[in-house]
Amino acid sequence: MAVKIDYAETAKTLVELVGGPENVNTVSHCMTRLRFTLKDPAKADKDAIKKVRGVLGVVEAGGQTQIVLGENLINTYTEVLKQNNFVDGGAVDEAPEAVKPQGIKGYAKVVVDYIAAAVSPMVPALVAGGLLKVVLLLIGMAVPAFKEGPTNTILGYVANAPFYFMPVFVAYGGAKKLNSTPTYAMMVAASLLTPGWVSMVASIKEAGATTTSVAGIPALAVTYNNSLLPALLIAVVAAYAEKFFNKIVPGIFKSLLVGLGTITVTGILAFTILGPLGDYVGNMIAGLFIFLGGAAAPIAIGVLAACLPWLIMLGMHHGISPFMASNIADIGYDAVIRPAFLLHNMCEGGAALGVALRAKDPEYKSQALSIAFGCIVAGVTEPCIYGITFKLKKPMIGVMTGGLVGGIAAGLMHVKAYVMGYSTIMALPIFMDTAVSMAIAVVIGIITAAVVTYFVGFDQDEAHV
Repeated sequence: MAVKIDYAETAKTLVELVGGPENVNTVSHCMTRLRFTLKDPAKADKDAIKKVRGVLGVVEAGGQTQIVLGENLINTYTEVLKQNNFVDGGAVDEAPEAVKPQGIKGYAKVVVDYIAAAVSPMVPALVAGGLLKVVLLLIGMAVPAFKEGPTNTILGYVANAPFYFMPVFVAYGGAKKLNSTPTYAMMVAASLLTPGWVSMVASIKEAGATTTSVAGIPALAVTYNNSLLPALLIAVVAAYAEKFFNKIVPGIFKSLLVGLGTITVTGILAFTILGPLGDYVGNMIAGLFIFLGGAAAPIAIGVLAACLPWLIMLGMHHGISPFMASNIADIGYDAVIRPAFLLHNMCEGGAALGVALRAKDPEYKSQALSIAFGCIVAGVTEPCIYGITFKLKKPMIGVMTGGLVGGIAAGLMHVKAYVMGYSTIMALPIFMDTAVSMAIAVVIGIITAAVVTYFVGFDQDEAHV
C-alpha cells in the first residue's frame, strides 16, 4: 500500500522548512528527488524535513538541497510550483553568487561536477545507440541475410553516431555547465573529427612521420573520434577564451571578434596541446581499466559494487560514470563500472526484499516490496538507499555483501558490457555473449543481499512509514 499523504500540505511544509519561498533560487526535480537551490542552505531544517510524511531522505549535492520523495515526487513538485508561482525547472530569483571552492576536496568536487555535467547530455543518445546495436545484432542472429543488407548498415551508422561524435556532445555539455557559448566549443571539437584531418593523419603516418604543425607549433597526428577527455579540456579553454575576449573587445565589435578569437585560440590549442594531452591521459585510463577488467576483475567489480551506496550518497559516483562511455568507445567494452553499477542496484533491491520479509509493519512491508521492484526493474535506488538501507543501517551490510559476492562472481565469469545501457535487470542484453554470466551474478547478488539482510535484522521501530 502506497504512502498516503496530502501533497498540498507536504509541498507547503517543505518550502517552509527550506527557508520559505524567499530563500529559493531555483526548484527542479529528477526521477526521485525534489531539488532546491537555496540562497542560504543553512536555513534548511534537514532534521525536520526528514520527519515529513513521504520524505525518504535529504541530500546536499551539487549545490542543492535535494529531498528524496520517490513515488510522491511529481504530485508534490506540482504543488510546490503551483503554490509559490515558481518557474518549472528554472530560476525564480536571481542566481546565487558563485562560491570559490575551498581546499583539495572543494576543487575535486568542482572537477567531478564539471565532468558529470558535461557527459550527462549525451548519455540518452549513447544508451539509445547502444540498444539499437543490440537490436540489430539480435535481428542479424535471427535473419543472417539482414547483416549484409543496407538497412543494417545505415541503422549501424545511426547507432554509432553518438560514439563517433562523442567529442561534440561532450563539448556541448561542458560549455553549458560553464555558461559559455556551446557552439564555439562544439565547433572546435568537431574540427578534430573532420574527414580532412582524418585523411591528413593517415597521410602523415604513411610518410613515417608523427606530427604536423599549427601556427608553427607541433601537432601530434592522432584521430579523436570516440574520445572524451580532449573535449572536456576544449570546453574549459573555450569558456575562458570567450570570457577573455568579451573583456578586451569593444562592445561594437563583440559580435564579430569574440567568436573569431575564441575558436582560433581554442582551435590552435586543441590540435597542439589539448587533443594530444587528452588522448595520452585517455590511453592511460583505458590501460588501467583493461588491467582492472582482466585478472583483477573479481576484486575490482566486487569492491566497487560494495562501495557504491556510499559513493552515491557522497555524489562521487558521478565522477566514475563518464568512464563507462569512454571504456566502450576506446576498448570496446566495460568490464568493471557497468557490472558494478548493475549489481549495486540489484543488491539494493535484494536488501529491500530481505526487509520486506522480516518487517512487521504491513504498510512498510508493502512499501519495501514496491521499492525492491523499482530497484531491480527500473534501476531507481534512491528510495531504497534513503528510505530503507541507510535509514535502517543494518540492511546496508546486506547491500555491500551482495555487491561484493556478486561482483566476485561476475569478475570470475569475465562479464563485459559492450554497449551503453541503464543499470536494470532489463539491461542484461547489453552484456551480449556474457549476458548469461551477468544474470547468474545478479541472482547471486540479490539472494546474498536478501539473506544477509534478513538475518542481520534491523530496528523494527524504525521500519514504519
